[in-house]
Amino acid sequence: MLTIGEVAKEVGINIGAIRFYERKGLLKPATRSEQNNRLYTDDDLRWLVFIKCLRETGMSVEDIKKYYDKVNEGTSTLPERIKLIEDQRQKLLKDIEEKEVQLVHLEEKLKRYYRGENY
Repeated sequence: MLTIGEVAKEVGINIGAIRFYERKGLLKPATRSEQNNRLYTDDDLRWLVFIKCLRETGMSVEDIKKYYDKVNEGTSTLPERIKLIEDQRQKLLKDIEEKEVQLVHLEEKLKRYYRGENY
């Protein structure tokens, strides 16, 4: 079992985020130690890593909650989960395309500056 501080450090998020995810129902309530400290399992840790990944792709907390609820409903919801992840994947691919276009513009601007052009 891991403390909230250990989990936060391992996942690379702050303690407040873990508490927030718990309040929003994205994470099952932690078990408590005799001193009433939150304790998390390796499964909780892996799930938080995935939450972080989804958030970094731009998925909303609400959509992550939908996904989490579907996971907890069982394998009958696999098609719905696949759709949520596929939709997010498509959004991420579009974001990557847009970033690549922006990168080309920046690189072109730098080339002009390196050639001594002033625009």
